[in-house]
Amino acid sequence: MAEPEEKISVVMCTYNGARFLREQLDSILNQTLLPAEIIVQDDGSSDETLDILKEYAAKTTLVKIYQNEGAHGINSNFFTAMQRASGDLIAL
Repeated sequence: MAEPEEKISVVMCTYNGARFLREQLDSILNQTLLPAEIIVQDDGSSDETLDILKEYAAKTTLVKIYQNEGAHGINSNFFTAMQRASGDLIAL
């Protein structure tokens, strides 16, 4: 009997990353093996980052968006985003 496949969660943290966000998300969504979820936590972006995330979340239920209240900084943002992941493995 085959072992059950482990669920993979992709965790991304954003801050004014609109310029490269579509390319990143498209790359993840075009992989041969899709993750179980893509957790994206934004740290107070003032560009189009959230609009782009909402666009992708409307296309696929894999994308889950979270927004910090106030800036947390890179370490805290990644730490709290990883806690939201439900997969067996986490890819940053």
